[in-house]
Amino acid sequence: MLATFAATLLPVNSLSAQEALTPVAPSESSGAVATTTEPVVIVTIGSVNQLTQDFNYLSGALGQPQFGGMFAMMAGTFTQGVDTSKPVGILVPLVDGTPEPIALVPTADVKTVLKRLEAQTGPADELDDGTLVVAIGANTIFIRQVGNWAVLARNRSVLDQAPADPASLISEMGTDYDIAVRLDMQQVPPAIRDALIGQLRQGFDQAMERQGGDDAESARDYAEQSMAQLEQVISQTDDLMIGVDIDATGRRIVVDASFTAIPGTKLATIYAAQKPIPSAYSMVVRDGAAAYMHAAASISPETIEQARGSVENAIKMASNVLGKSDKLSESEVGEATEVINRIADLVLASYEEGKLDAGALLLTDAGSMKFAFGSFIADGGEAASIVKDIANKLQGHRDAPRFEFDRDTYGGVTMHLVEAEVPADEDEVRKVFGDTVRVHIGTGEKSVYVALGDQSVDLMKEMIDGAASPVAASDDLARIELNLLPILQYAQSVESNDAIASMIDALSRADDAGTLRVVSKAIDNGQRSRIVLGDGLLRAIGGAVREAQMKKMQQNNGQF
Repeated sequence: MLATFAATLLPVNSLSAQEALTPVAPSESSGAVATTTEPVVIVTIGSVNQLTQDFNYLSGALGQPQFGGMFAMMAGTFTQGVDTSKPVGILVPLVDGTPEPIALVPTADVKTVLKRLEAQTGPADELDDGTLVVAIGANTIFIRQVGNWAVLARNRSVLDQAPADPASLISEMGTDYDIAVRLDMQQVPPAIRDALIGQLRQGFDQAMERQGGDDAESARDYAEQSMAQLEQVISQTDDLMIGVDIDATGRRIVVDASFTAIPGTKLATIYAAQKPIPSAYSMVVRDGAAAYMHAAASISPETIEQARGSVENAIKMASNVLGKSDKLSESEVGEATEVINRIADLVLASYEEGKLDAGALLLTDAGSMKFAFGSFIADGGEAASIVKDIANKLQGHRDAPRFEFDRDTYGGVTMHLVEAEVPADEDEVRKVFGDTVRVHIGTGEKSVYVALGDQSVDLMKEMIDGAASPVAASDDLARIELNLLPILQYAQSVESNDAIASMIDALSRADDAGTLRVVSKAIDNGQRSRIVLGDGLLRAIGGAVREAQMKKMQQNNGQF
């Protein structure tokens, strides 16, 4: 393990171990005191014990337990002398503007560890202050014992920057995650951040100079806005953390990410204004759903400003793409662009109300699927008018869908219907929807609803009923969940498939229904998100892999 982490410090100077023993006279040095920051980047890797347990679980869940055994065997071979109960870490401060990695390996006796590695590194030399020097190829690594930790760096003086108690800096991240990275952007000197932005800007300008064609201007405008947002993130980011944990105890994989902006900046203002709000569509969050999506958050004026620029540039690009189509006449391009503009205006007007509130719900079981969507919008009447305008523009077109408007009302919501014939050669689609796809649309004063198929109308009405009594704000800005088992059971009821059957069988032995969950929450001046892959989802993937392996063996007469 020590040799592995030494390799992370390369490339380094080509000073040999023997040359490193030669002291440098004061007159030979620059005499300048190096400017060193706190760590810009901290990387942690879980303890060997933790990783072994987690990889054993993951490989078993995926139906490939042999890989967990291989990891355990290799870990036992290469970690002798290392404290397998503690995490390891890499710190990256800037020394005179240059990244200088420092590796932290838990061991109470680094000399014994190095002795076992002599076949790979050769014998270690020892300097007057006890610092050890080993050569890895043409490179040199300096190592110092600090309590129960070995500190490794590619420059001897950098060892002095190591914390006296490494555990206090890396234990929390190293325990919570198998691997985690934290970036402290404000430890990067402004001059270096400005230089990075300058390099990105130069590359952007060069790329835009090569951009040609009729859509060059709109593409440049869109890219210019993206570049401005990237510059804002680089200059105003305070802290960024990403961590991945294979949670053997909880039988799941967790991916956490958090971001904070510097207090008082425009970016911080954007995030500070983003808070959970009472929702008219929280009924979509329910156990047993095949899938749902829910978002209810306030929107800052700064976010609206950025969204407006993005939407305007996207419209320009879409118009250019439509204009190049050889399937649309000039008048049809104009009509399509008009509709796109109206939709964009409605979206922006809804944002300008200062909130986002929407939900979608998918329910499935054997032979049945229901889907409904509902959202707040600034003007439901305008939404209905846009659909009616589309219907008028499609009149006379071959295979155009049929529209029925103002068919009924429910709870103050006007109901409309769009239906289209499914082509005879679309056998799988016909098995799901029948000969005709029927989409029900509801428009209220400040709402819009969609139900897929007649069987989903009751679900849409349930959503309309729930919207009449908004539920108090939760802790979440947004939540998405997908449960694979009910979706697979429905798919299997439509058309039998061996791979799906194998995944269903694997899910029947899992702790959950094959759950994928994404949750975002507001934090001070930032946002935190978590992605969870449940045990069932992993086992379903394993079932699909085993089915593919079996088919391959059958095709190859029993050989992989």
